[in-house]
Amino acid sequence: MPATVLEERSMTAGSATAIKHLPTGRGRSFAIFGSILTFKDEPQGGAHNHLTFEHRELPNSSVPPHREPSHESWYVLEGTLEVDVEGAKYQLGSGDFLAIPPGTLHSLHNPGPGPMRVLTTVSPGDAHVRLFTAVGQPVDDGLPLPKEPAATDPGQLASVARECGIEFLPPGER
Repeated sequence: MPATVLEERSMTAGSATAIKHLPTGRGRSFAIFGSILTFKDEPQGGAHNHLTFEHRELPNSSVPPHREPSHESWYVLEGTLEVDVEGAKYQLGSGDFLAIPPGTLHSLHNPGPGPMRVLTTVSPGDAHVRLFTAVGQPVDDGLPLPKEPAATDPGQLASVARECGIEFLPPGER
């Protein structure tokens, strides 16, 4: 039976256990590339904890090749996610899972024909929070995907990513 909660809650039960519940479509959201990223669980107080976010992406949209000092994993909820990992291509469908270790070169692509929806976890996640909040455009919770990708300034993306320890490959090195 699905949980029914009337409000968004975050509480601490005891000294070490945090409980968080977000109803469908809730969380801080940002448009970046052809995607909307909705934070479901994010590091608090500068701690190096994980970030879990829902990644919704338009068909034929991509995240360019990059590497970062974090573990990253994807669980496909809807659609198809293609992940190029160090030259090996993985095509993930609904219910498929993929995880990569820190420092692994990878890119993401939605080949279509429809939008995709993926649950992504990054650990530690604080660098991704800084990148997405600095470069992404804040959008309302639950907003439908735009018809066109959000404009992302490549120079700003590269600069902020470097500050966060995330390296995007220049177009000639892809």
